[in-house]
Amino acid sequence: MSNPWKLALILAAVSACVVNAQTPTEGHTTKVSYVNTYFNFAYTWPAMLKPSSLPSPGANGTAYEFPLFIAREVGQPYGVVIVAQKLGVAGPHSTPLTKSGDLIDRIAHSLRPGPILSNITRSEKKNQRGMVFDELRYLQSGKPSSVIATQVGEYLIVFKCNARSGAEIRAMEDSVWTLSRNRKAN
Repeated sequence: MSNPWKLALILAAVSACVVNAQTPTEGHTTKVSYVNTYFNFAYTWPAMLKPSSLPSPGANGTAYEFPLFIAREVGQPYGVVIVAQKLGVAGPHSTPLTKSGDLIDRIAHSLRPGPILSNITRSEKKNQRGMVFDELRYLQSGKPSSVIATQVGEYLIVFKCNARSGAEIRAMEDSVWTLSRNRKAN
């Protein structure tokens, strides 16, 4: 085989790999779930929420944080935001994260209890599928909020929930605890 043919075969192989390469934002919605094929998980949002459009990947200006999914109450600012964050990568003003507890601890230490933020609690939970989650719960101007993080491969999957009531936040958090994952994930 001559050199031009070898080069053509090599270029074809590289092109095939690039076309099939996945990114953390490889996901789609069904009628009731967000399915991410890169991380091999499915998240079923509460019925009170409707999926919203996402900013384009990289819109936040980082190479280590990827917006995945947003679901909001219609006409309201309340809902769930899911972001993937690469472990071991330092941000412009921080050291690298090594596990989900690092992120939750950093957020907890940055919150200042007072008239706007109160009832700050931290916990660790394991769902029925064996996934471990670190959670930070708090009230922001009297409205319940939480940040929940779990590790999938070299990434954290972070859920930011905010609601009008305790019942709504419980429904959002319960939807996170039922997260299902295909075991062949990264």
